[in-house]
Amino acid sequence: MRDVVILVGILALIPMILRRPYVGVLAWTWIALLNPHREAFGFSTALRPNLLIVLVTLIAFVVSSEKKTWPGGKVALSFVAFIGWTTLTAVLAPDPETSLQFYNDFVVKMALHMVVLMIVINTPHRLVSLVWTFALSLGYHAVKIGLVTVYSGFVIGRYTGFGPADTMIDDRNHFAIAMLMLAPILFFLWKHADHKIMRRLALVGMGMCFLAVIGSFSRGGMVTMVAMGAFLWTKTNSKIASGVAMGVIALLAVSFAPQEYKDRIATAFDQFAEEESAYADENELDESFCLRVANWQVGWDMAVDSPVLGHGLRSIQNHDVATDFLSEHHVCAHKEKYRVRAAHNIYVEVMTDSGFPGLFLFVSIIVGSWIACGRMARKTRGRADLLWAHDLASMLQVSITGYAMGGMLLSLAYYDGYFILVCMTVVLHRIVREALGEAPPRRAPARSTKRRRHASESGRRRPTPAE
Repeated sequence: MRDVVILVGILALIPMILRRPYVGVLAWTWIALLNPHREAFGFSTALRPNLLIVLVTLIAFVVSSEKKTWPGGKVALSFVAFIGWTTLTAVLAPDPETSLQFYNDFVVKMALHMVVLMIVINTPHRLVSLVWTFALSLGYHAVKIGLVTVYSGFVIGRYTGFGPADTMIDDRNHFAIAMLMLAPILFFLWKHADHKIMRRLALVGMGMCFLAVIGSFSRGGMVTMVAMGAFLWTKTNSKIASGVAMGVIALLAVSFAPQEYKDRIATAFDQFAEEESAYADENELDESFCLRVANWQVGWDMAVDSPVLGHGLRSIQNHDVATDFLSEHHVCAHKEKYRVRAAHNIYVEVMTDSGFPGLFLFVSIIVGSWIACGRMARKTRGRADLLWAHDLASMLQVSITGYAMGGMLLSLAYYDGYFILVCMTVVLHRIVREALGEAPPRRAPARSTKRRRHASESGRRRPTPAE
């Protein structure tokens, strides 16, 4: 029955997408983040609903009479350049078959999604709709794992499988970072949702995000949550009240977290307890941490070997490519599990995949998005009509900070959830510039003569999320 409901729901979206292409972008985002077909257990698990939505959306996008304008900006340009360079390095990889397989399965789909999104999401109303879609899609997983965490007595972290199977967030650590990226977006919705029920749902969702992080037993997730909390505190108006609230949340987290998780957190800090060297005695290093360091060393050696083009997508996980770079001089080389593994670092991952030019473009996207959010927050501070934009820019900055920091321990460089946040930043930047008179508007055309006449009579007004 669940399979039928999912299939019927997806098919019901097609007429709406054909009329309004931006609905297709929202549906595309929903399926990419939620993966609803993986929540069933019958025939729908073998379907590819995203392919259907993508095809219908592209058809609607091409035939639509709506004006299609590129938002512009340095971040959008960096994204296009990064995708272009990634395409080149994927084609020229030492093992092009493996590299292009990952490119076709993840990168090209993500890139196409983001390009259409930045063109079609061109009004405040559409942007806020995208924010809600993002929140509800990942929020489902937050509520699901949060409830299971409580039901299991906070020991779900002993097991595997958190996000949808065969996706980038099925791993516990990846899932934890995705939840932390979601929490600031829910905070924005809690402040600006029109209905009190929606505000309460957003507040519950934030609580579930933190429960899910605790339940994941992810040490990187916990460290990232502390860092994000500190950065979020700097964004609040009432420092004392927010500080007390965060302190209470921290105490509750420590109280409810199982001892097994506390021990895992303690080992993460013990790695740096030596005054002379963090690796004074590698036999005492936590095995997980030790192998991560070894992988970073392998990744650096691979990047130095091919600094311009790298070795192709997923090269550090490719036994045929990376095995030659394993060295007895690396940390933990004597460990039994020392072998070709994931990069466990978004920057090392991109550096080995696409060389130092690819890393430069990747970092440019992160830094450019972060700076753009800060600039928008400053420009819109104190303006009642752009209060929503100020708060959204601030929370996007917090989410991007979480990704940039948490990604130091994860292979999550091509996660579409992060790039959706980047595209939100690009779209919001254009909307703010339009509202401030710094850029011409790129509005969707009115749907009827009556509405056009009403708009001409009422005159121009500044855009708000309700429009």
